[in-house]
Amino acid sequence: MNNNYALFYKKDENDHWHSKRPDLPVEQWEDYAKTQGYFEYSIKDLSTYDATDLHLLTSIVLFNSKYYLPEEEIPYPENEPTPVDEFEIFMEWEDEKEFYDVDYDEVYRGEELWTDIATIFSPDKKNELGIVAQLLVKYLPKFLEKLESNKHAVYINDEYSPFKWLAWVRDNKIRLIQQDYRNQDVETVFDILVNKNYFYDTCNNMIRTMQKYADADQKRYDEYVKMKYGE
Repeated sequence: MNNNYALFYKKDENDHWHSKRPDLPVEQWEDYAKTQGYFEYSIKDLSTYDATDLHLLTSIVLFNSKYYLPEEEIPYPENEPTPVDEFEIFMEWEDEKEFYDVDYDEVYRGEELWTDIATIFSPDKKNELGIVAQLLVKYLPKFLEKLESNKHAVYINDEYSPFKWLAWVRDNKIRLIQQDYRNQDVETVFDILVNKNYFYDTCNNMIRTMQKYADADQKRYDEYVKMKYGE
């Protein structure tokens, strides 16, 4: 009954937004929020968000017409996936081609670099995504650990990489659904069943490759700072 709604809140002024669904009718959520002493809160009707805003503003998954908060488990889908033998990933750091022509904005001085990698996942070979290498290196291992321990996990790289992975472990297989949040509605790009060991090997290779790109970008940035500022 309350699936379209979520209560967002902050515990203090330095906190990030959390989300939950109190076990009460939606009409009572505001009174509930007041009793919790939240620094700030807001009750949102998620059905008013298009896919892009849902992805940019929340970590909520929309799947099979239901909204799932980050701590909620998504049931294994009843439809049949497409079995595949391989799960390949194409990655290319396009800026690497203009190594000496890059003009880093001063806003990056002293800040963490974001290295954008053009990435294509098979079996869909046309759906190119920009993925931040540093964030993938940070978050994909956590996704794999949760998938192994919980048999289900959701991967979100960051709000500007408009895709989500929904994954489940069944026997020696990984059920993997890639969603696209770039348009009005959430789209399923592919829904596959792949060998578990092959999937983990492929993901770990992706982590190593992204780390290589992140390290190369950091080295190039350090050379840029030294050349421009003498540091």
